[in-house]
Amino acid sequence: MKSYLTGLFLILFVCVQGQSIDGKIVDKNNKPLSNATVYFDGSTTGTLSRSDGSFTIQTSNRKNLILVVRYIGYETVYIKDPDPETTYQIELSVQENFLDEVVLESSLFSRKQMLKAFKRDFLGETRAGRRSKILNEDDLTFYYDKNDRMLLASSKNPIKIENKELGYLIEFDLIDFISEFSSLSLHKAYLRSNFFSGTSFFQELDDNSKYEKKRKKTYYGSPKHFFKSLTSRQLEENNFELYDNSFRASVDSIFKVLSVQNGYEITILKNDLDRIKSGSLPGNSKFQKKITILNKNDRSDVSFKTETFFVDKYGNHTHIDQILFYGEMSKRRVGDMLPINYKPDE
Repeated sequence: MKSYLTGLFLILFVCVQGQSIDGKIVDKNNKPLSNATVYFDGSTTGTLSRSDGSFTIQTSNRKNLILVVRYIGYETVYIKDPDPETTYQIELSVQENFLDEVVLESSLFSRKQMLKAFKRDFLGETRAGRRSKILNEDDLTFYYDKNDRMLLASSKNPIKIENKELGYLIEFDLIDFISEFSSLSLHKAYLRSNFFSGTSFFQELDDNSKYEKKRKKTYYGSPKHFFKSLTSRQLEENNFELYDNSFRASVDSIFKVLSVQNGYEITILKNDLDRIKSGSLPGNSKFQKKITILNKNDRSDVSFKTETFFVDKYGNHTHIDQILFYGEMSKRRVGDMLPINYKPDE
């Protein structure tokens, strides 16, 4: 089974220092919207709009920030690389829910069955996934497409998740959810692929020090830990091994790591498609590289469909829809998500 690295709709890199983003949130009639949620995706940095619709949120001058503006019943707005020199006037439009508009038909599965499959594929089946609870299940809507054998899901409001294992209350604004099956089934034995996307905002449940040991356990061996180890040239020290076509490989034979402002630019040095006659390739096939990663004997396979991507100092990477994980790393879902600026205390 393949799985996209899930959890974040867009990768961003946050370092809070001294600057702020200011703006005002209104509806189509220019009426101020108070108590709208404003946050940086994947972070613990957020605020609410004031009674006049205005807001101020602390930020930095780093690249690849995504500012999320959300208000119940309205379409969410995403602002990439917000400019501290700009005062934003943000107009929100009334939300239309795709799944609410689907013509109701006899379903193969009950809501209870679809909810169970959704929680399995969304929260995950790790210990952290099992100890994560969705607090507003009634906001979820499901649809099973019999023709394409896919489970689709949407939510009227951000999904509220209480993660008792890692000590977070997460608000996940679901954008897409698709579980595709090889048979007319919801059983995990027939799950071919799972993809979901959205934005997330983290809040501490209580004293974070009591959860640090468990957060470290989730972090170590994760994609984030791998990319952090790659850019700091500490793969071997952190028990990662690379294999290319079943042969042990060095970092420099696969990756070129270039230090740039605010992070690292990664270039894949080999294209597996070069070994195939170009005439036999589909028209849109340009790049693909598969490698195997071992971490303390846990195996993961990664398929890169992009030649170049960016990694920040915490190990977060861009091009999440073009870097696919299989095996051990693919088991980590929302239940194992950590804030993008999480760094284990060494």
